[in-house]
Amino acid sequence: MVSLPRGITLIELLITVALIAILAMSALPLGRAWVANAQITKTEKLFLEAYSRARNEAIRNPNAVKIDGTAPAAVLIIDNTAKTMTVRNKDDSAADSIVLQSAIEPTVTVTLSTECNNKIPLNNNAYVLTADCKVYTITASGGTNAAGAL
Repeated sequence: MVSLPRGITLIELLITVALIAILAMSALPLGRAWVANAQITKTEKLFLEAYSRARNEAIRNPNAVKIDGTAPAAVLIIDNTAKTMTVRNKDDSAADSIVLQSAIEPTVTVTLSTECNNKIPLNNNAYVLTADCKVYTITASGGTNAAGAL
């Protein structure tokens, strides 16, 4: 009686491992792009939510800022170094002026128009005080950039 060999040979195992490695290497960039796009989408939603909150705070005008003044009723501040978005109901650094603070993903950068200087000041009618400060771009390495106008 002849016995049949059981199991797999070392060559078959090496070929299988090599094929799996090739498939994993081809799928890795797709996964990286997917994660970057998800982070960009999340950050854009947070940014638009913060902008909406700043507009609401400007209309509410808790500090009674006059419309003809140069002081903003609310400010949206983007800090790419600290990776935060902050909405303040007055343009100062007092802790009591913070209305909303959100974290930006570490790999994502939010860029506003050069006129903005990373701040969007709003008067008590929720109009942007700085001219041409309405364009934003959200980027992350490996992802598709998001851009828009407020």
